[in-house]
Amino acid sequence: MKKFINSPQDVERQVVDGYVKAYPTIIAKAADDIVVRAQRKAGKVALVSGGGMGHEPAHLGYVGYGMLDAAVGGAIYTSPAVDRVEAAIEAVAPGSTGVLLVIKNYTGDVVNFKMAAETARDAGVDIDYVVVDDDVAVKDSSFTVGRRGVAGTCFVHKCAGAAAEAGESLAEVKRVAEKVIANVRTMGVAIEPCTVPAAGKPGFTLADDEMEMGVGIHGEPGVRHAAMEPADAMVDEILAAILGDLDYAGSRVALMVNGAGGTPPYELAIVANRAHDVLAERGIAVARTYMGPLMTSLEMRGFSITLLRLDEELEGLLGAPAHAVAWTEGDAPAAAEPQVAAPAVNASAAAVEPLAPTDAAPSADPSAALVARALHAIADAMDAHKDELTELDMPIGDSDHGINMARGFDAVREQLPALAGADASTLVNKAAMTIISKVGGSSGPLYGTLMRKMAREFKGCQKISLAEFARGLKSGIAGIEELAGGAPGDKTMLDAMVPALRSLEDSLDRGISGAEALEAAARAAADGAEATIPLVARKGRASYLGKRSVGHKDPGATSFAYIMAAIARCEREVRTCATE
Repeated sequence: MKKFINSPQDVERQVVDGYVKAYPTIIAKAADDIVVRAQRKAGKVALVSGGGMGHEPAHLGYVGYGMLDAAVGGAIYTSPAVDRVEAAIEAVAPGSTGVLLVIKNYTGDVVNFKMAAETARDAGVDIDYVVVDDDVAVKDSSFTVGRRGVAGTCFVHKCAGAAAEAGESLAEVKRVAEKVIANVRTMGVAIEPCTVPAAGKPGFTLADDEMEMGVGIHGEPGVRHAAMEPADAMVDEILAAILGDLDYAGSRVALMVNGAGGTPPYELAIVANRAHDVLAERGIAVARTYMGPLMTSLEMRGFSITLLRLDEELEGLLGAPAHAVAWTEGDAPAAAEPQVAAPAVNASAAAVEPLAPTDAAPSADPSAALVARALHAIADAMDAHKDELTELDMPIGDSDHGINMARGFDAVREQLPALAGADASTLVNKAAMTIISKVGGSSGPLYGTLMRKMAREFKGCQKISLAEFARGLKSGIAGIEELAGGAPGDKTMLDAMVPALRSLEDSLDRGISGAEALEAAARAAADGAEATIPLVARKGRASYLGKRSVGHKDPGATSFAYIMAAIARCEREVRTCATE
């Protein structure tokens, strides 16, 4: 891997710092992962968007006058954790007349942003959200969670931002955003992959004479892997898909030719040339053209085409003044100095408040020591299998599952010394909140939900029995199903969790307890993970691949199998020590 970086761990923070230092009159840093307008507006609706970094200039490049009020970034290609979205909302909600979240349709983004919206609403914030799903390469079917949100999101930022800047109500700004979503379609293609810095190798492979038609902005496979074609043929196929999905006949449109990060301007111009010709032949008038790297995919060589069907209202909103790092329109005010200082919120993305160190005696809860030992063992297991889990995630996910799980449980392990004296329920709950904050994506809130539900079941227990552990797991599974939907057979972590629960319940019925029962549950989880290989994914990012997800083991199910194995191993070791 050759990149102009210092270390993979510092990439996201240094990217934010670089942008803020380069454009101090437009944007300011509210936290390491949150960028806000340097000139904050008051008495109007605030717009918040974001997602995993690696798509620059999206999303921080669209923070500014007439566009977004805040952007929150997660690790490369990983949704920001729910507490970070909450912090972004907190940065702009004071003084606003409401907050609208603009969410791209990826499971992690949707789960984390919706959870943050619920928290803000409970705190009295007038808040709502829209979900962008403009990618025609992904069809709505029983095999997907809906279309992906891609470059069309930029048009949502612009039009909804203009409505908010004009002083429209939250309901009206949402109506505009939904109108854009209903009239925008996108599709892309790639000829060279990209490399997530923390992974260190490309997320997919393409030979010199191959292309990936319909590729996603995280390098997800598209509709077909095929031999290279001339640029005009690629444009024709993409436009055929877009025009076949929405009736643009006789319309005026905004055309976006978006570079994926490694595509030079002269190649984008060739794409734009053909797109204009095809649209003219179809009687579709191009009112506005936007060309350049607007929503990238690191250094991927590729492009996407977006069409927004216009009416008088949308055309006016597109043309309204805007002044952001990556989008300037008309005569928008650009003060030499920020008019309102950006608020400081949870100063760092790394800020997970640990309990203060204590000299108190160990907890009277006899289960606390075992829980602490298990959490330590799980962290060790995630470190040991980090590369394997990331490899599993490359063909069907974002190439980051192992990286994220290791980062989250490493943070849990680091907090254990400060939790001396805590009972088992507190330990598990604290670990859950750390996982939600550190892991991000969809795995963070899902594993965090599992652990929070388990912690509730453990509360007040003098000693956690196998039956209580099983009840906790059952409650956690119900929480995951409520949060993200899904069922066994959908090629998700539930395919390992449900067999483990059934095994535990069977052991209880047969009077098997302790290490033997947990080891049987761990084997059931591992078998469940293996059984995902022939399945077609129906939930999560892998669902976008449809039948192309067959033949790959689900990384979430695999990580849970390793977690169960670590728990069983701890129980065995404790029993062995007790009898020596």
